[in-house]
Amino acid sequence: MGSFFGLDSPLMRFLSRLADIFILNILFLICCVPVITIGASATALYTVTLKMARNEESYMVKGFWKAFKSNFKISTIVWLIMLVLGIILGLDYRITAAFTGVMGKVMQIAILIIGTFYTITMLYLFPYIARFVNDVKNSLKNALLFSILNLPYTILIAVITIAPVFLTFLTGKTLAYGLFIWLFFGFAAIAYVNSLLFRKIFAKYEPQSEDSSPEQQGAE
Repeated sequence: MGSFFGLDSPLMRFLSRLADIFILNILFLICCVPVITIGASATALYTVTLKMARNEESYMVKGFWKAFKSNFKISTIVWLIMLVLGIILGLDYRITAAFTGVMGKVMQIAILIIGTFYTITMLYLFPYIARFVNDVKNSLKNALLFSILNLPYTILIAVITIAPVFLTFLTGKTLAYGLFIWLFFGFAAIAYVNSLLFRKIFAKYEPQSEDSSPEQQGAE
């Protein structure tokens, strides 16, 4: 019984990880309140969860704030770029939905294809910035390239990220439970699970003499 509740027992490790995810989720949401900071908050979240995936985390709150501040500029720039592009894609789709005939369908399909590339780029963008040092252009380019070159992982990450959103809005009951989970655990939990996959993906592009530093020069 003592070992079951010991500090190194599976139960206590699980509860400790759950507490970490709870704290991270609250930090993430607080830093997302001004919408402009969502990018920096997402990068900070993934900076910590990538370390958690490698069992390297220490001083979690301090690490979150440090990553938030150090990556604020590039994360905010790419977030605003992607936000504007997302709004444009959404508006274009709504406009073309009113078109009739073959041309309207062709335009809608084209927008959906572009939207797919947009989505998979977004899935990789902030984890990439959290792990690699690069400029805005190469961060956007490499996020897209990594997502295409690792398509099986990308599909899995997309399911892990998007499926909970659909499940949340299935019924009024799932919405109530879903909002509770998103508020206290959801964002950080998904980031952590995704980080277990990103760890394997990014390892292929890191130097062989990698010293576990979170700041690596990105591929160009």
